Amino acid sequence: MPKNLLVTIDTPAKPFGDRKRQSKQNYEKVTHQLVSADGTQIPISDDVFKVLLEIVPILEQGQATVTISPNSAEISTQQAADILNVSRPHLVKLLDNNEIPHTKTGTHRRIKVKDLMDYKEKKDTQCRQSLREMVEIMQETGLY
Repeated sequence: MPKNLLVTIDTPAKPFGDRKRQSKQNYEKVTHQLVSADGTQIPISDDVFKVLLEIVPILEQGQATVTISPNSAEISTQQAADILNVSRPHLVKLLDNNEIPHTKTGTHRRIKVKDLMDYKEKKDTQCRQSLREMVEIMQETGLY
């Protein structure tokens, strides 16, 4: 079964054209680069390098597919539910409760990738905090 891999890059990568115009001094400071079989070198940012470190081994094993979309892209409720690993009806309840911003086109709801990722990050942070608090309570009571 393919793995659902979700990786975000918070800082926008510079367009390739801008990299070509970098001064020689700045170009020499680049710490990561892709090198093709013919020796062509393409400098890449730290963020892109970190993403590649995560996805390349998974792609090589055939365990996932990768989709790249801009934060402004809109996705369907089913796509959003799949990303959050929840049912579509549960996602619709989140939308009805205005927990995730969305738009409605006719009878179809659309969610911006950025809004979904903001919600996911907020929930992940809350979950980690709750887990820390539970561990702390268990340690205080001697159960951990």
